[in-house]
Amino acid sequence: MNRLTCYTLSAVFLSITLSLNAQEAADHEQLNLVKRQPDVSMKVTSVNLGHEESTITAEGDMGVYGRVYATYDLAREQDLQGGKVYVQGRGATDAGIMSGEATGDWDLADGVITMRFVALISDGTMNLDIVTFVPRTREMVHKVYVLK
Repeated sequence: MNRLTCYTLSAVFLSITLSLNAQEAADHEQLNLVKRQPDVSMKVTSVNLGHEESTITAEGDMGVYGRVYATYDLAREQDLQGGKVYVQGRGATDAGIMSGEATGDWDLADGVITMRFVALISDGTMNLDIVTFVPRTREMVHKVYVLK
């Protein structure tokens, strides 16, 4: 393949990439999330620190999911400022027990741990959850947005 062909193909791929990135940015502007329920203050019941992973457990009343018990496993990255979060939850309602699991990311900024993850619930719902935890005050707030 000669240089002119390589340059032409590179220009075409660059143009397509820029076009896709512009469309993706426009799509994000159209994203309007709806809350599934009011924000919930969770009671942190334990924090277990580990070298590679730390675990936070919490409980709270979460609307349609009933009394929820959740475990957040935070795997850290080298800089100790973030990493992956793995979540397990069980909700006790009058109809029985629901379960949910999620995977996402967490970060630490200004003394606040923020976890963002997509939760799949056994009743078929899917949520974007944003959880903030302030270790100094033990305050945890769980926000739930409808994805499905």
